Amino acid sequence: MNKIGNQTIFLENPPYILETSSIVGPKESQGPLAKYFDQCLEDEFWGEKSWEKAESKIIKENVNSVIAKSGIPSKDIDFCFAGDLLNQCISSSFGLREINIPFFGIFGACSTFVEGMCLGSVFIDSHAANNVICAT
Repeated sequence: MNKIGNQTIFLENPPYILETSSIVGPKESQGPLAKYFDQCLEDEFWGEKSWEKAESKIIKENVNSVIAKSGIPSKDIDFCFAGDLLNQCISSSFGLREINIPFFGIFGACSTFVEGMCLGSVFIDSHAANNVICAT
């Protein structure tokens, strides 16, 4: 890994995206991209009593889905970089606590997913990880 200029990193061993998964709410499922989502919810609360519980369930199910689709056992995933818009990444923390993968809670508001991909890329390029999950 080399730093180019003040803010650019050149990855010598660029990572790649092996698999994706997405769960969306009713508004997204009514749009032109609906056929590309893995799961479209009719109710944004997904049967839960609060938005926080629903968001925890969504991230848990989405991460489990991408693990299943990838074919990589969770024991072979080194780190999970995830976050949400709630204080202290509470939905991600509670939703991912059972996956048994070391978790980095990140917060970048709208850039959280890209921030996770950047951090995961650096971990992979530096050989600190072989497989990572990034989620929001």
